[in-house]
Amino acid sequence: MEYIQSTISSKYQTVIPVMVRKQLKLKAGGRLIWRFVRMSDKEQVLAEPAPKDWAKYTRGLGKNIWKGLDIEQYIQSLRQEWLNQK
Repeated sequence: MEYIQSTISSKYQTVIPVMVRKQLKLKAGGRLIWRFVRMSDKEQVLAEPAPKDWAKYTRGLGKNIWKGLDIEQYIQSLRQEWLNQK
């Protein structure tokens, strides 16, 4: 893995190195999204190009979340939990 670094200015700005810009096909005026990710005991920050179409980018997320689950039984168990909390 190759490491590339840049310096943060007094205004908290940095230049995205040319190698990164080319690899990610970044253009002036483009947008980045920043995410905090916990890896082991350390928190990391990831930056990536923001999607042009957020609806298309998020389409299908979680589609397998209910796979193999009996929805009716799940709803009944939630109702029972709610009744038991009263």
